[in-house]
Order: sequence, then C-alpha cells, then structure tokens
Amino acid sequence: MRKIMSVLSVMAVMAGCASAQKVGVELITAENVTDIGDLTEIAYDFKIHPLKSDSHIDRIGGIKSWDDGKVMLARNGNSNKVMRFDNYEYKGAVDGLGKPDEYYFIEDFSYDKANNSIYIENDTYLVTYDANTFQFKGRQEVNLRIQNILNLGDKMLYFGYLTDEMTAPRYREDKVIMPKESMIIVDRDERDLNKGTILYRESSYERQNLGYPELFFVNPKNYSTCLPGNVNRIVTFNDLKTVTDVYKFKLGSHEIPEKYLDIMKQEEISLEDYAEATRVLGSIDEIPSVSLTYNIMVENDVVSFRTAYNFRNEFPGSYSPYLYWVHSKKGTKVYKHLRIPGLNFDIDPTGANGVYQVAVIEDFDESSIDTSAMSPLAQKIIDELKKQTHNNPVILEFRFKK
Repeated sequence: MRKIMSVLSVMAVMAGCASAQKVGVELITAENVTDIGDLTEIAYDFKIHPLKSDSHIDRIGGIKSWDDGKVMLARNGNSNKVMRFDNYEYKGAVDGLGKPDEYYFIEDFSYDKANNSIYIENDTYLVTYDANTFQFKGRQEVNLRIQNILNLGDKMLYFGYLTDEMTAPRYREDKVIMPKESMIIVDRDERDLNKGTILYRESSYERQNLGYPELFFVNPKNYSTCLPGNVNRIVTFNDLKTVTDVYKFKLGSHEIPEKYLDIMKQEEISLEDYAEATRVLGSIDEIPSVSLTYNIMVENDVVSFRTAYNFRNEFPGSYSPYLYWVHSKKGTKVYKHLRIPGLNFDIDPTGANGVYQVAVIEDFDESSIDTSAMSPLAQKIIDELKKQTHNNPVILEFRFKK
C-alpha cells in the first residue's frame, strides 16, 4: 500500500555528486535484451538454505538481512506479518495488523539490534516490537511521512516527506508548490530528522511521472540505490554523506522534451506550466520506462538489479513484469527471465543478504522439475526441497559474475 504522494517519479536533487558527469548514459532497447539468463552461467557462489520450522511457513514477500544472514526479517505474502528467522530458522512473527495503536498496513520494516526492536513504519510512526518476544512496545513519532526505514548499525536511514513540508500550503498566488522527498541518515535513536544529513532530495512532481526509488534492499555491505527518472541512476552513498553515480541507463529510445524535465524539477511551478506539463506528460504515459528498481547490488565492478517497467509492448514475448540487469566494465546484459536448468520456473530475487541476491523457492511439486535438462545446482535445490517438512521453502543466495 502506497500513501498519497508515494506513487511514481524521481530525478534527485543531489548534494555533492562530483562524479555524475563522468558516467555516461547507456540506452537499452529490445535488441539489447535476452529472453532467458541461465544462472549457472551468469552467477556464482551459490548458497542453499532450507528454512526450518515446526509448522508451515507463510508465503514470503520481501526479505531483509542483518549480520550476514544471522537475522532475517521477511514480510509475508499478505503483508500483514513480519517474520523473523535466525540462521534460517523461524523464530516467530510480529502480528499486529489492525490492533489499537499498532499498524494498519506494512510498507517497510527494520531490525534494531542495539535496542532489541523490530520497527514497522506507518505514516509518521515507528511501531515498535520486542525483537525476541514480538510483543508490542509502543509507537514513536518522527517528523517525516515515511516511505522507507532501515537500521544501519548506529545510524537509521529514512526516506519520505518532512511533515512541515507536507503540511505547508500547496498554492501561492499563481504558483503550485511541490514538496520534496528526502533521504536522510540520522543517529539511530534520533527522531527529529532535521538533525540528520540529507543525502538527496527529489520533487514530488517528478515522482508522479517518472517512478520512485526503492531503498528496501539497502544493507550494511551495500549502500546503494536507484534514482529513477528520464535517465535512471544507480548510486552509492558509502560515506553516508553524499551519493556517487556508478551506472546510468535509459529504457527505450523515447525522448521527453527537456522543457518538461525542467518543469518537473522545480519546487514552485506556474499554474500555466503545470497544466501544460500535465497534459503533455499524460499523453506519453505509455512510453517504456522504469517504475521500480529492486535488488540493487554494487560489488566491486559489478552492478546488478531488477526493474519493473510500465510498458512491455516494446519487449514482446514475456510474461515476466521484470528485467534483470548485470553491468560491468565488460558491458551490460539484460534478461527477461532467470532460470536454472532442471527447474520449470523463474528465479526471482526478492531480497539481499550482504552482497548476495536472495530468492525464495517455494510451492514446490513434481511439476516444477524438468528432467530433460538437469543441472547439478537444480538437483541440489530439489534434494533440499524434498527433505523439507510442511512443504516449507528454500532460500537461494548468489552473486552475479562480471
């Protein structure tokens, strides 16, 4: 569930991005996309982890990991619980949907080892639970309409709209006022985000038209994300003070007139320009473009990620809503599907653990097996799945090759 102003956009207003002009923009069209990527050829360092539990584990959505996988949190498929796994063994779940003073949806969550807490964000609140007993501890208000949260050791990463900017008047004489969304790093226990460091800011008008960043898979070994826009930018923020471009790409050969890109960046837009830009941008909403970028991983010279995109007619013959990207100095490979020979389904990473992509393999039965092309990796996965009780899933972790 996305909140008001939390749909689509971004070309960030950067602070201190000195390297931006050094990274060229790569244009990706249908000619650059391969239908199937064989993971046994394009990835390595595979790790298979059966999830252990005395009962059936709920279907798993997005995954976050801390301490090299020693602690893993996973939202369930219905987005009403946050489950905890220690060393890939189920320990329990936060289950407070709809209870008084708790949460009414789960958009993001985090684990705070120092305070033994699990946080679930709801609008401007961190709803807090004991990380071991999963009991409700209380609600902590911050001065931000939150989209993303993440504990990074003694720091907390927030992304959203500062509340004083969200509640300010939207019109001034003949101007439309566009609030800016901010990515802020602050001391772990500080709830006044004005005391933090703003890593970047972006216009809400850009978000309404060009996609939005996804910080869900940031982790202590991979400080990176994507700033989507007419040109999409994979950036790192390793010093927790500035962002640096490492890869810039554009999906499709379409062009948005520069005039309207400039209008979208403005904080105050004339009513005339706003009406004209809305009309023009609304008429080109079927151009191929990135709406979300997930599983962003920057490891040495390899940049990998998956994108959801909002127009697939330029990329025919695919039932997958994603494209998978692997970029290095050798070039860029883009795939519609990731497969392992011997398995009859796509491998879709939905999490990250350090520098590893994380995919959940579940709902397994004999129809999932392709005996005509069995690879050793597929056989190992099948063997582990068959040993599982309660038809519980297996986690596959891997890294992409250069």
